[in-house]
Amino acid sequence: MSSITLITGFAGSGKSTVSKLLARQFPKCLHISVDTLREMMVSGQFTPNDGWSEEGYRQFQLARTTALSMAGLYASQGVDVLIDDVCVPHMFAEHYAPLSTNPIARRVLLLPTRAAVLKRIQQRGGPWDHVLGNYIGEVYDYLELMPKAGWIVLDSSDWTIDHTVNIVASHVVRPGGK
Repeated sequence: MSSITLITGFAGSGKSTVSKLLARQFPKCLHISVDTLREMMVSGQFTPNDGWSEEGYRQFQLARTTALSMAGLYASQGVDVLIDDVCVPHMFAEHYAPLSTNPIARRVLLLPTRAAVLKRIQQRGGPWDHVLGNYIGEVYDYLELMPKAGWIVLDSSDWTIDHTVNIVASHVVRPGGK
């Protein structure tokens, strides 16, 4: 079986860019964007403007269950998989608990400082960034308390995107690009 790697972090942490660039370092790699899976919901989709609700939690869990299922299928067929997902809501780590017992899986948390994330969010101008900046304190409060055993936790605050990709690759890409 090939590898499965979760790359997570808050908005602006670099997870999507790192995942896309890192995928090129594998002979065969599938990049699963959980945001894309959630956005496939045509009507009734939860958005950051909605505030958290049971429906929002359910939609995140459904997308993550789908991502894990896809990842397992592709990895069983010799394709390395990168799952790119935001670290919200607070129970995100529970949604990815199956990876903690999977010997081919790795979990990477990109954790730049609060100030670095706020600056990145303000600079990029994404569709929800005007709302996401309001959640930094809450998200970082639970990330600080989250048990990190089994996680690769990287403070990428002062790193370029290329440096971040190289550091993540050193943890997840096997020699020879496998």
